[in-house]
Amino acid sequence: MDPVAKNFIRMSVIYFAIAAVIGTYFLFHRHNQLTYVHSHLMLLGWISMMIYGVGYHILPRFNGNPVAFPKLAIVHFWLANVALIGLVVSWLLGLDVMIGVFAILNAIGVIMFTTNILFSIRKPKED
Repeated sequence: MDPVAKNFIRMSVIYFAIAAVIGTYFLFHRHNQLTYVHSHLMLLGWISMMIYGVGYHILPRFNGNPVAFPKLAIVHFWLANVALIGLVVSWLLGLDVMIGVFAILNAIGVIMFTTNILFSIRKPKED
């Protein structure tokens, strides 16, 4: 398996475990900031990172192509993690302005993934 795909999957299950612990904490305490943290760890951490990892591994292979831009995938991995961790820390510390910055970084990461996958699933070159 490609190292980038594997790293996305690794981070996905780590974020899943963290979000599950926070979800269990909700049984005893309710904090609005933690609601945002929990939901984004689940959506952007667990689900999106898993989609990115599986997507980078499987989707190009469906068409017999490699990932179109492997270096972009590496940048995407780091950007997606920085954006998610930045969102989580910003919510915990109440840094409203930074939430917008990290949300924009996350959107840029989504565009990177979309671009990479669309080019990766193009028609394979004829030999």
